[in-house]
Amino acid sequence: MNDASGMKGMNGLNGLNGEEGGTRVSFPSAGGRKASFPVRGADLTPMHPFSSVEGAIAAIDALDRGLREFELSVSDSLQDYLGVQMAQITDRALARGWEPISFMQKNGFRRYRFKAMRRA
Repeated sequence: MNDASGMKGMNGLNGLNGEEGGTRVSFPSAGGRKASFPVRGADLTPMHPFSSVEGAIAAIDALDRGLREFELSVSDSLQDYLGVQMAQITDRALARGWEPISFMQKNGFRRYRFKAMRRA
């Protein structure tokens, strides 16, 4: 994506399951009922962890606000001592209506799970 197509802000994002990161989503079913397929613990597609804050934030911004839950893989290189980089990523998810519910440590990255916040 290093062409002159005006995608300068998307350099770190090559698609949701591209080279620079992965996101797995659970789409809402018709009628607002829960989908019946399991997402937890299932490795359905290869996910390459995000290695930049900008790439992870761009992926979150690209997601449909109607999603009930999604998973975001983040490289261990973004796990800084104070947690500032993950705070930036989590802040964007919170601003868009998703809250973190868990993470799973993998070899070289963490897979964070987010779910839609309850609406009052």
